[in-house]
This record gives sequence, structure tokens and C-alpha cells, in this order.
Amino acid sequence: MKIVVAGGNGFIGGHFVARAIARGHEVTVCARSPRDRLDAPRPHAVITGGLEQLVDEFDRYADADVICHFASSTVPATSNADPARDITDNLVQTVRLLDAMRDSGCKRIVYLSSGGAVYGVPKYSPIDEDHPQNPISSYGIVKSAVERYLALYSASGGLSAAVVRPANPYGPGQNPAGQIGAVPVFLGAAREGRPITLYGDGSTVRDFVYIDDLTDLLTRIVESDVTGVFNCGGGGEGTSLADLIATVEAVTGRPLAVTRLPARAFDPPLIVLDNARASGLDWRPTVSLEEGVRRTWRAMQGEASQ
Repeated sequence: MKIVVAGGNGFIGGHFVARAIARGHEVTVCARSPRDRLDAPRPHAVITGGLEQLVDEFDRYADADVICHFASSTVPATSNADPARDITDNLVQTVRLLDAMRDSGCKRIVYLSSGGAVYGVPKYSPIDEDHPQNPISSYGIVKSAVERYLALYSASGGLSAAVVRPANPYGPGQNPAGQIGAVPVFLGAAREGRPITLYGDGSTVRDFVYIDDLTDLLTRIVESDVTGVFNCGGGGEGTSLADLIATVEAVTGRPLAVTRLPARAFDPPLIVLDNARASGLDWRPTVSLEEGVRRTWRAMQGEASQ
């Protein structure tokens, strides 16, 4: 297949691109930032300038079999600071992309949404794809709006769209100094001997999915013609942040110093996803949280020794 991956140099995009290339696909990466890993498989081509550049030059890529839209310029913790930019960068450019696709021969798109931010505070748990969407951050509002435009263009423009709502993905190669991802941030703190910041009392429950399990589901969807929305969680009942700290301490053998701050308004207290719909694609998560944390720690240790 010819695959264009917007956000292909990000954490999720980079892992997906490596898997897609290994499976023999011709992959074009669209990204604003250069590759983090020089040893990563080289894509067929690279579009610099991000999603806007892809839209401006779309005629050059209209023969693609599928567009994988994994790009976002914000995370929940940053989006509320500048909602106008969030809308301009992520919603407006995505609608422009859908316009370009509607007028081209490429009608297939797979969009990476959010398995937490679009739902907001859950009304029941585990959360299935039909749960009401009540996002409490600009990030979640924009993700939800993109999903609605995908539905609109699918109905009126003949697009074939699939949406994946992942839980909290983690794994090797994730930035331990970033603003998203409790697992890499906690592991980075353990490696460097610095304190972590915990918002709330540690009872917040999150669903963590290992990167290989997420890219497995993405690959199954990209290589098929399925449409609709699919949750992608880690399975089980979720993990509290207090229990995650205990797991990190057990894996690393290093205690974590914790700086406690009040809970943040944009953080739902409980997010656990129902994977039943994705299981219909013969998919299920295979890596436990403890094993995933162990793999991520080993990779991080290897990076530190290089």
C-alpha cells in the first residue's frame, strides 16, 4: 500500500511507520519535526512543514491508498492556554485536508483521536464508543469536532473514515521530559533522581496501552476497509496513578519523590475503555502494564548508555 502518515515522526507515528515499512508498505511521512531516531527505518519520502504543507501539495500524494492522520500540535495540558491556535492548527487544517481528499482519488483516512479527552467525565465505566462526548479541554473538543467532520464528509463526500481512540499509550522512545505520558515521565524521574509532580491524591485511574498493541490495531485498520470508531485500551480495570508509581518503583528498584499539587480541572477522575468493538477485528492487548513498563525502562536505560 501507499500510505501517507501525518505526524509520522511523533511517538505513535514513528512506531507505526516502522511497522508499516517492515510489512512492505510504501510510506510517506508528513511532519514538522525531524526524526528523533536516526536508526529508524527510512520512509519513501518526507513532507516537511506538517499538515498544512501536505494539504497545499496534496495533488502530489492523491494516489495514496490511505492517509493516516496522527498529527496534533497540542496535548490536553496545553490546549486550553490557546484554544484559537488549537482550532487553527488542528481543526481547520484537518477540514482543509478533507476538502482536498474529497476532490481527489484518495478517499480513505484513519484518524487518531483520543480515548479520554473526547469523553470527559465518564457516566459509566468501562467506556464504550457510544458513550456521550463531553470533553473538558480544547484538545478534546477539537478531537470530537474532527470526528464529526469525518462523519459529515463520509456521508457527503464519499470518504471512508476510521477513527481510533487510544487510551494512554506508552513505550520505548517516548519523551520522558514531555507534557504527556505518565509512564515515561515517572521512569525518567526514576532514572534521573528527580521528583515527579502528582496532581490530586493519586486515586485518578487511567487506562494504559503499550505502543506495540496500539500500532497493531492501527495496522489492522489501515490494511482493511473497516469504518467507524474503535477504542484502544490496555484491557482490565485501569490503573491508579498511585499504583503506577508503585509499579515504576518495583521495576526500577528506585523510590520516587512526589510533589503533590491540587487536581486539575481538565483531568477526568476515571478513564477505562471498553475494547469490545476492536476485538471484533481479532485484536486484543497482549502486553501487561508491568511488562510494558519493564520494556520501556530497559529501552530508556539503553538510550542513557549510548
